[in-house]
Amino acid sequence: MSSDRALPVTPVTVLTRGGTTARFDGVRLIVVRGRSTWTVPVRALEYVELTDDGAIRALIAGSADSADHGLGAVVDLRGPNRSAVEAFFGQLSSAVDRTPSAADGHALVRQHVRAAGRAPLSPGLRKGLRVAGLILLHHTALFVFGVIAVGYPWLVLFTVVTTGTLGLAGGLVLWRVGRRCRSLWLLRRRGIGVVGEAVGHVRIWSKGGHWWEFSRMDFVTVDGRRMKGVPSVVTVWSFSDASRGRVELSYDPENPERASRPLTAGFSLRTLILAAPGVALFSGYVATFALFLEV
Repeated sequence: MSSDRALPVTPVTVLTRGGTTARFDGVRLIVVRGRSTWTVPVRALEYVELTDDGAIRALIAGSADSADHGLGAVVDLRGPNRSAVEAFFGQLSSAVDRTPSAADGHALVRQHVRAAGRAPLSPGLRKGLRVAGLILLHHTALFVFGVIAVGYPWLVLFTVVTTGTLGLAGGLVLWRVGRRCRSLWLLRRRGIGVVGEAVGHVRIWSKGGHWWEFSRMDFVTVDGRRMKGVPSVVTVWSFSDASRGRVELSYDPENPERASRPLTAGFSLRTLILAAPGVALFSGYVATFALFLEV
């Protein structure tokens, strides 16, 4: 979603299977197994081949007696499917064919062992834990408040778990709708119109539903910045001709990663339909705990 400067000139191919991940950037082969990472320059390889059982076999140049790096004289790599293996092999073999091999490739191999410790949490898991912590804090505060105001701990607990959770869900819906409306207001106020290309999409429930999608758009700003894969604020019908090809859009000059296709009546209606249950759930939440104050 950023400019071309963030994109590598040579594609970095990745192959993962059986606890081993291999990456090749056109210059070096990186192999990761557990806590160990090996960096193998292209010129350290004598040849690579594609075996009959669908594996990539790479031979490190030089005598196997000097292979004290732990990777071995021969590196076997496997992938999740034939297409992934062939794509990786094509990039690696092309580089090996045009690069002279070193006399002792094993001397060029570098190994790095990551210190033992807790495995790093994925960004998605960290975000989920933060949300769970906030929900727990919210429910605990409401429970304590309810018991102090009303008594009847079990009744308060049931109300907090049901109404409190539904109210948070409604609030989340309204927050998302509010962000969307704010983006459209900013684009209406200071957006600059250009012609771009719809090159992909993000579906609504992953964020995808199967019928509506947020287009990913490539375009060039008026000051010459090339933007790649910027998601549109406004969705489009997945099966329409407008989901691909050239598209008129507006972007925020203060934040070019905020951009959108033109607003449509259908999108406005879908946004109102999305907001309706959010309003109902959040209103019920507010009304329930307002009763606690009156009791």
